[in-house]
Amino acid sequence: MFRTLCSALLGAALGTPAAASAPVPTPWTLTLAAGQTASVPATPGQPAAKVTLLSFSDSRCPPRAYCFVAGNVKARVFVTRGASSRLYTLTLPGVSAATLAGPLRLTAATRPGQGPQRLTLRGQR
Repeated sequence: MFRTLCSALLGAALGTPAAASAPVPTPWTLTLAAGQTASVPATPGQPAAKVTLLSFSDSRCPPRAYCFVAGNVKARVFVTRGASSRLYTLTLPGVSAATLAGPLRLTAATRPGQGPQRLTLRGQR
């Protein structure tokens, strides 16, 4: 057991070249209103991406109401990186979508009547 522990510690101290050169994903968060555009941080060797929230619809059940269906938020997002651009549809609740800006997920939306409605997007580059 002592020999195994020493081997593990020595391996961790020395590291491996493959592990040392692997890029670490950088998480980012954007909060946008309809029509707004924001830049996503660039990574080495890749240009920065731009994310535009084109439009969204909110069919969630209002607070303090009893609904048969909880509803959702659907957002149309336009992503540009370099000379490439694509249109994506994200939903809340939902899963991440593989986009030009990296994995992108709709994580939150303000309720109508609380000022301009904004959506929060999270991703990694």
